[in-house]
Amino acid sequence: MASSRKTPDTGAVNKTEQKNTSKRGIKNPFVYAGTIVILIITIIAFVFIPSMGSIGSSGSKLSFGSWDGKPISYEAGSYFATQVAQINDYLRQQGMSEENFQLYAYQVWNLAFQSAAVRTAILNTVKSSGFRVTEAGIDEAIAADTNFQENGVFSIDKYNALPKSEQLSLRKSTEEDLYIRRFYEDLYSSSPSTGEIEFVASMIKPQRSISYTNLSLNEYPKENIAAWGSQNADLFRTLAISRITLTSSESDAKKVLQQVTENKLSFEDAAKSHSQDSYADKGGDAGSIFYYSFEEGFLNAADAKEVALLAKGEISKVYKVADKAWAFFKMNEAISEADFSAEATLDEVEAYLFQKERGTLESWAIAKATNLLSSATAEGFEKSVKKTGFEVKKAGPFILNLGNPTFYAYNQQIPLLQTPSNSQDFVIQSAERDEGFMSELFTRKKGELSRPLVVGDDVLVFQVTDDAEASPDDSAMVQFMYPYFYQESLDTNARAAFLKSPKFKDEFSTTFFKVFQTTSNTENQTSQEPSPSTGTEAAPATN
Repeated sequence: MASSRKTPDTGAVNKTEQKNTSKRGIKNPFVYAGTIVILIITIIAFVFIPSMGSIGSSGSKLSFGSWDGKPISYEAGSYFATQVAQINDYLRQQGMSEENFQLYAYQVWNLAFQSAAVRTAILNTVKSSGFRVTEAGIDEAIAADTNFQENGVFSIDKYNALPKSEQLSLRKSTEEDLYIRRFYEDLYSSSPSTGEIEFVASMIKPQRSISYTNLSLNEYPKENIAAWGSQNADLFRTLAISRITLTSSESDAKKVLQQVTENKLSFEDAAKSHSQDSYADKGGDAGSIFYYSFEEGFLNAADAKEVALLAKGEISKVYKVADKAWAFFKMNEAISEADFSAEATLDEVEAYLFQKERGTLESWAIAKATNLLSSATAEGFEKSVKKTGFEVKKAGPFILNLGNPTFYAYNQQIPLLQTPSNSQDFVIQSAERDEGFMSELFTRKKGELSRPLVVGDDVLVFQVTDDAEASPDDSAMVQFMYPYFYQESLDTNARAAFLKSPKFKDEFSTTFFKVFQTTSNTENQTSQEPSPSTGTEAAPATN
């Protein structure tokens, strides 16, 4: 089935006669609006980045990588710059400002680089296949452009009114668009088989509802937290430490240490002038930290233990703390034992359990859930849940819809399988994306109990309360929509294949940080000087 979606690189539309279809089953009309908001936030930095103003101007070219040896560059008049200009015009019309969008710069420029890389790869691939765009084909495409027509007929006078340089640029871009269009025409000529469509549609047929309850790991008792902390008390000792880190060489670190120990340089001054970590500006002061966190900063746990034995005011020897990183330490306050009566210590133990010992929390919750299920076998699920003090909740119907795949069509982001339920419970929302939950739900019959299931920060147990079949209309809707989803998947997979190809050389990060830092430093130096400009300028390529 042909799609009316735009191809991502040309903007060309494959127009076919579209059937009138009902929007029945689209439960949340605000999903698309939310998607647009996220998109705008994502692209803003790509448009308004004052610190990148010189890139692509005055004929300069900046390469972020290559495809099969062909540079992928940002320069004035390029595909990349043209897209920036179009988005810039749109956002200015929406009243967007240009302040503080540098925070999104890396993600947005990287996305733009990848899009340019995919376009370059498509052009290379189609040309390598032997397909050629003729001069006559370019003429025909330009003649069909409404910008050069009068009363529906191509006007040579309008075309000749363009400067020669713009005519050449237009012919080049038109030629590339025709290559891109051929790629997508071939890509979208593939369609799913009837058997595949029917298989996907069958996923919506069984619909099951449940009664459930959940035990949050956050309810792990404070006394249990204190007990666990006491059994592992060494982890939660505290020490006040300062450090100096060098990444040049071990010998350089030892030279700085010698200056400090010979009183030629104070520890604080040495940190400010030589240290290459986040504590340098504070004279090396890393504050008071828990021992387990301190130990994680070493390659060898025995080294951390050795430093922790230092007396107040003592300075350690040099230790290798990471690949190409060496450090020495000064003990500001000797290590002290943990106080498990203090709320801050218990909070730290709890955070440690969630981050590194979740099995302890999950075992506790699973044991309680197992006891509940044992009672439910004899007394009934809902009665047992209420008896243990938990809340009985209802959810469903569910369909076999792991991950809730979506596709873009009719100017909306549409779920492929219309989920009947619309639970506001975060636990259920997480469960719908959990393979274990879906597997358990659709292997149990009506009236059966589940086993305890870990879903995020909860342990969930349920009883199947209803087992029904979807209506023929629901199945028909999936059969109608799946070809659109299939085409979009082809596009996504093709893009991923290009970006994973050995022909693709990605130098984005190196180039981006080099240029961004350089231009930012330049602006910092000139920002204090009087400027004749009264407004903030966007990148020249966007104007």
